[in-house]
Amino acid sequence: MKGSSWKRYAAAAGLGLGLFLILTFTQGGFVEEDPAVRWRIFCDALFVPGVLLASFGLLLFAAGGGVFDMLKFGVIKAFSVILPKKKREALPRTFFDFKTEREARERAKTGHLLITGLVFLALAALALVMYSQYDQML
Repeated sequence: MKGSSWKRYAAAAGLGLGLFLILTFTQGGFVEEDPAVRWRIFCDALFVPGVLLASFGLLLFAAGGGVFDMLKFGVIKAFSVILPKKKREALPRTFFDFKTEREARERAKTGHLLITGLVFLALAALALVMYSQYDQML
């Protein structure tokens, strides 16, 4: 991984871990004596940050790819009416101008959110397997 790439992964993992800990503590996962219930809580607490991180990463990836460009251009044009003339003249006049300006800029990296979310989902799947093993014993 390059320079600050590991920082993005660490931040996403820290966010997911924090959410996992909050959900686990609020449901009593660390003090639960029944292993089946404990693994169910762990599965739920891993699934939530996994889905949030992965879906947010996919949403940002789609937005960076230009899926919402027409909507953004329309909102900019609608609100340009209330801007002063000097700022209004700095805005792109056509959608083509808007798209060429956006394509010239570097896109933000979003893969770290998707990958971290998928790791949390994989861990949730492992916790689900453990839960089903203990649940079948009862």
